[in-house]
Amino acid sequence: MPNEPRDSDRIAPSEPRDNGRVVLSDPRAIRALAHPARLAIIEALSPGDEFTATELAGVTGLSPSATSYHLKALAKWGIVEAGQARADGRDRPWKATGRSVELTAPMPGSTAPAEIAIMDTFLDRTRTIATEFLTRQAGEPAEWRDVVELASSDYWMTADEVAKAAQALRDALKPYELRRRDARPAGSRRVRIARIVVPRADSAG
Repeated sequence: MPNEPRDSDRIAPSEPRDNGRVVLSDPRAIRALAHPARLAIIEALSPGDEFTATELAGVTGLSPSATSYHLKALAKWGIVEAGQARADGRDRPWKATGRSVELTAPMPGSTAPAEIAIMDTFLDRTRTIATEFLTRQAGEPAEWRDVVELASSDYWMTADEVAKAAQALRDALKPYELRRRDARPAGSRRVRIARIVVPRADSAG
């Protein structure tokens, strides 16, 4: 497991910005995200849904005990928190402290190893999701088989053009970003859309 904060070096919960992002700059906090179970929990909570540990276990495919462990670790870094107790008085639900998590380095390159660990975990998790669908696609409805897209391209662009293109992609997906589980339309299902925008290191200058 990634290193967890001790009580003596526990950071205060991160405050989401106006855009709803929780900002992390501590390399230990960033490294704590490099676990597929924690990414799965964040993905489930980020739209604004609240789940108990047991409910989250059903959504993420983890065991309730593993879910509780990872929730407590994420809470220590201010990424999730306990919600309001429900009327039945049973387990309190958990919620995300922001809609997304943003990584920022206090000094250029200072969090690079931790960010690389998260990137590797992110890519592995996304590849697993894609492979699971492709493996069983023969039993999927044609309408869902037809929307699968795996593509990548390189473009010659300025930094400003890249920033504008990335914003256009975010704008296109924004209507679906905050769609809660209890407000999903009939016939909908969770869809993974991965965006990777990175300059090629071998083409600078």
